[in-house]
Amino acid sequence: MAIIASGLVYQSEIRERMKRFEEVFLNDPEIDGIQYRLDGDWSGDESVFIEIALKAKKPSTDTVVRLSEQVSDALLRILRSEELGLHSYFNFESQR
Repeated sequence: MAIIASGLVYQSEIRERMKRFEEVFLNDPEIDGIQYRLDGDWSGDESVFIEIALKAKKPSTDTVVRLSEQVSDALLRILRSEELGLHSYFNFESQR
């Protein structure tokens, strides 16, 4: 029996959920863009990695805390990657 990574099986579902995830942050003045990729994490488990580009060179601590809470909430409500057998990770990148 062939073993297929769940991320490959559910790519269209992940795309749709990520589209809804991105829409939540579309008008956030602090966010410049959101990208994601499917890959294995440190243990080899299939995961979705989300990169959130911030507009500010040095965002305030309050901004990072607020966005972290909002992103975490959106991951649980919208992306729901665990339903698809995926781990999810997010990272903020500031402008250089």
